[in-house]
Amino acid sequence: MDNLKYEHIADNISIAEDPRGLLLTTDACLLSAFVSKNSKHNICELGAGSGIISAMLLQSKKTGSSVCVDFQAKLCEIAQKNAQTNGLASGMTVVCADVLNYDTDKRFDAVVSNPPYFKADDGRLNDRDQDRLSRHESTATVYDFAACAGRILKDGGIAYFCYTPQRLPELLCALSGAGLEPKKLITVYPTVNHKPSLVLVSAKKGAEPGIEFTRPLIIYKDKAGGEYTQDYIKIKTENRIML
Repeated sequence: MDNLKYEHIADNISIAEDPRGLLLTTDACLLSAFVSKNSKHNICELGAGSGIISAMLLQSKKTGSSVCVDFQAKLCEIAQKNAQTNGLASGMTVVCADVLNYDTDKRFDAVVSNPPYFKADDGRLNDRDQDRLSRHESTATVYDFAACAGRILKDGGIAYFCYTPQRLPELLCALSGAGLEPKKLITVYPTVNHKPSLVLVSAKKGAEPGIEFTRPLIIYKDKAGGEYTQDYIKIKTENRIML
């Protein structure tokens, strides 16, 4: 647990991360903001890594409790450290398990997941095992993440996914195949002049077909890395998406 990097992400919350692995990204902020607020809900974060999304949801009181599931033991240790350091241990449980077979008697109100974006044979492989396992479908595919969400959600529960636009058809197929009907889709663009970089999709267990498309979410006003749009400022300051 030595040589961890600490990132201040919100009022009264600081996240420890392994600088040799994946660090806090826009993806995590967007996925946390995408989740509807309900302080009584019990949420499961699949592929939780260091538990950033769960910490943000608990700190902003968007959920009452969260179970972080990841199969990498080192990341689970960091997630537990983050829960304790930020006073969230009473609401944040860490489980070292694989989405391929994870199940529990308890059913969740919501699931959040940012599954690996790249296929196992994608050319953009990383030499570091932790990065490779987090970015590539080396063990579990998007279909496995969706199937796990379908197993552990209550009837009427919501799954929130962040994914790459290039593989959106696979995500939608995976969700529908797991009994999770896509209900809302947000396309994220760095600027108005860029191609989309992310998609946010929510799906409801056991729902009838029918999906809502929002207006695009633009991160920067003029150029990537420049001034944020008002939409993204709301996300950063209030941890919610208003489109």
